[in-house]
Amino acid sequence: MSQGTPPLTVHCGSKDDDFGNRTFYTGQDFNWSFRTNFWGSTLFFCRFWWGQKTTAFDVFDANWETKGFHHTYTYVVNNQGFYVRYDETPSNHMLQINKWP
Repeated sequence: MSQGTPPLTVHCGSKDDDFGNRTFYTGQDFNWSFRTNFWGSTLFFCRFWWGQKTTAFDVFDANWETKGFHHTYTYVVNNQGFYVRYDETPSNHMLQINKWP
């Protein structure tokens, strides 16, 4: 997010965990770690509010993981949308995964 932009409010959770609403300003971050459940059905989702814009999507699904290898997902939000990179991806290569409506 650029300097001078409104704060971003995020609500993330899963079936078993709820991180509540968190408000972020330019340069702030939020992270958590976990292990997928025995059944391989772990799913985390987030809803985002930025000014008048809102959107929601899954930020982790156990089905995305390659057996035996677990990723670190890094998400970045800006006025164009949402970007992700994985731990083995170069830091200058972000994939756009969602746009603001």
